[in-house]
Parts: sequence; C-alpha cells; structure tokens
Amino acid sequence: MLENITEKDIRIGVRAEGWENAIRKAAAPLLENGAIEQSYIDAMVESVHKNGPYYVLSKGLALAHARPECGVNRLALQFTTLEPGVAFGAGDNDPVRLIITLAATDNDSHLDLLGELADVLMDDGRLEKAVRSAFAGSVFKAARG
Repeated sequence: MLENITEKDIRIGVRAEGWENAIRKAAAPLLENGAIEQSYIDAMVESVHKNGPYYVLSKGLALAHARPECGVNRLALQFTTLEPGVAFGAGDNDPVRLIITLAATDNDSHLDLLGELADVLMDDGRLEKAVRSAFAGSVFKAARG
C-alpha cells in the first residue's frame, strides 16, 4: 500500500489549535475521500480523552487511529505535518510534528502496512526522502530506492 501514497495523501505545514483540532485536520482528507466516516474521527479524539495520548509513539510522531468498526470504509493512510508542532500531553514526545492517520478495515489488514511503515520510519532520512518524492509521484517507491 505504501507504494500507492501520492501527494494528495500528504499535507505539509498544517496549523492546528491544540491536539484535538490537529487530529480533526489530519483526518479530514480521509473523510473527504470517503475512506472514513465522521464517527471515526470522533472515536480517535474520544480515545485520547479516555486513554491519554497513547498513539504518540515517539518524539514528534503520532499514529492516530481508532477501532475499525468506528467508521472505516477502506484501508487508508494520511500524512500530516504540523507547523508549529502541537502538544498532546505526551511528555518528552511533545510536540507532535507528524500525524500519520491510519484507517484499517479490520484488526489484521493493517499489519503488513504497519510493518512497511515501521521500516520507513526507522530508517533515518528515508521518511524525509519519501515525503520529498511524493510531489514527483509515488512516495514510497522512491523511498525504497
């Protein structure tokens, strides 16, 4: 799936008023293209209210998601950079500067996708190269090269 990411799946320099607004803005393109329902966005926000910012995975990075039954229509990813970064209440991992919004149709369909994503995120420079290349075509084909 990562090889199909294009510039429409990436928004750069989004301004947000707090973490909740950041999640809503990061997920908006998935709502607009029909990948998710409004209920999915609401569930991602509610999840942080109930469980804290557990999807802030590392310094500056959040993998926003909710349960598939909360309103996912198809497997999708959206990449959003925030400028300036936004505090999620995640301690040393704040401020968040990149939100990857994941919409998975079931509990298994996203596992391969997360594996691919982890490979890209763990390789210094690979994500930056991938984001830059998005504007010239498929982001992760270039990142693999």
